[in-house]
Amino acid sequence: MKREKRIAMILATLAATVLCGCGGASAIAFVSEEAAKEALNTAGTVHFDGDVKAVNQGTDILADGQVAGYMEETGFFDTKWTVSIDGNTWFYAKFVTDEPINENTDTLVSATTYGFYDAADTCIGYAQEQAVKGEGGDYYICYMDADGNPKDYYSNQKATQTYDSEGNLIATGTVDFNGFFENQHCYVEITAEEDSTMQMDFMDKMAMYLYLFSDFNSEHLD
Repeated sequence: MKREKRIAMILATLAATVLCGCGGASAIAFVSEEAAKEALNTAGTVHFDGDVKAVNQGTDILADGQVAGYMEETGFFDTKWTVSIDGNTWFYAKFVTDEPINENTDTLVSATTYGFYDAADTCIGYAQEQAVKGEGGDYYICYMDADGNPKDYYSNQKATQTYDSEGNLIATGTVDFNGFFENQHCYVEITAEEDSTMQMDFMDKMAMYLYLFSDFNSEHLD
């Protein structure tokens, strides 16, 4: 009996580790889901926590320092990132590998692509690494609507800078450990430029998080 209890405790500990050691979503600091969504879309800074030693991530999402939602990563080979508010799914993201959006064109080469879907599994947009054929330039991140039409802004490949169609900086992405001696817990922040009149959809800020954390996590794997 003692052995069974010990096994149960070990399994519970492992489960908690997989879930990033988090206790689940905190209560949102807004009067309604719509108010929380608006805050995430318009916030000067959106903040995610991370854990490079966790199999899957789970974090409150802060809009200008206030809890506005929760992001949970699930799966391994078929990974999905779900954004919820007050326990209700807003949208989720997943890798897209075998859809028309992945096909190269006469002028563009595509790479890592995320698709975004609402709670009814309807596509609401994409984020995709692209490069112009024959120019030898770096990849950049193209944000698109559900029909594959590019939006009026794009990011560099590392998702550290986002520009409008005229090349003006509208947002920056930062990822780092929480402290000088920290090697596990980190954060990702998407910060809007104060003088920018262009507003990024939160879905695209989420895409910046995915690219930023993925690269950072790969760099710091044990």
